[in-house]
Amino acid sequence: MTLRAVLLLGVYLLVFPLFVLGPLAGLLLASRPQTVREWVWIGFALVWAALSLLTPEGIATQTLEAWAFFVTGAFVLLMLTGRRGVVPGAFLASLFGFGAVTAWSWSLGTRWRDIQLAVEHGGWEMCRQLVDSAKAAGAARAESVQALVDAMAAGVSLSADLFPALLVLTALPGLALAWSWYHRLASRPVGKPAEAFAEFRFSDQLVWLIVLALAAWLLPLPPLLGGITDNLAVLAGGLYAARGAAILWGSLETFPLLVLLLIMVGTLTILPVAMGGCFAIGLADTWVDFRRRYASADTEGRDPWK
Repeated sequence: MTLRAVLLLGVYLLVFPLFVLGPLAGLLLASRPQTVREWVWIGFALVWAALSLLTPEGIATQTLEAWAFFVTGAFVLLMLTGRRGVVPGAFLASLFGFGAVTAWSWSLGTRWRDIQLAVEHGGWEMCRQLVDSAKAAGAARAESVQALVDAMAAGVSLSADLFPALLVLTALPGLALAWSWYHRLASRPVGKPAEAFAEFRFSDQLVWLIVLALAAWLLPLPPLLGGITDNLAVLAGGLYAARGAAILWGSLETFPLLVLLLIMVGTLTILPVAMGGCFAIGLADTWVDFRRRYASADTEGRDPWK
C-alpha cells in the first residue's frame, strides 16, 4: 500500500465519498467477507456514506445520491459477474446510472432541465454566501473573496449545463479507486486488479465523439440536441485529457512525492493550459500510441521518433 494510494483515497473521501464507499462496500459484501479487516472496512464505508447523505435535500442532491446508488449496483454486478476491465465496467455502470436516474426523474415528473436549474441555483447560493462572508470579514479579505466569487460565477451556468457529463467524469475515477481498494482489502477478490493509471486507455473509436461534437458546433441544432452534444463533447474531452495525463504520468511516477506535489501545484496555476495539453496528447495517442513507441525505443535503445 503506497502513500499515493492513501492520499488519493483521502481526497475522494472528502470530496466525492459516495462514488468510492458505496461501490467498495458493495464489492466487499458481494465477495462474502471472511476477515475482520473486511468487516471493519465495510462498516467504515457504510457509516461514512451514511454521514455524507446528511446534507440539505434538494433536486440536485437527490439526483447525485440516486446516481451513486444506481452506479454502485450496476458496477458491482458488472464487475463480479463478467470478465471485463475496470475502465469498460466503470463506463458501462455510469451509462446505466445516467439512464436509471433519467427514468427515475421522469417518473417523479422532473426533467434534466429542472435538475440543471437546481444545480445552477446551488452555485449562485454558494456565491451569495461567500459574498456575505466577505462583508463580515471586512475590507481586508473582501477583495480576495470577491475575486473568487467572480471566478465561480463565470462557471456556474456552464457547470449546470454540463452537469450530466461532469457526473460521469466524477464517477469513473471513483469506481476505479473502489475497485483498486477492493483488491487490496478482500481476502478472495474476484476479477483482475485495476491497471496502473499510466496504462489508462480506451477504444480508439471514441474519437468519433469528437468528430460528432465538431460537426454539431458547425450546424444549427435545437437547444435539446445542442445540450446533448455539448455534454458528449465534454465527456469525450475529459476522457482524452485523462488519457494524455496517464501518458505523462508514466514518465513522472518514479519522481519523489515532494517533486510530484510541486508539479501538481504548478499545474493548478495553469490548469486550463495543462488540460488542453493533456487533451492534445491523449487525442494524438489514438494514432501515435506513445507508450508503445517509447517502450520499443527503450528496448532497442533508439530515438522514439525514428
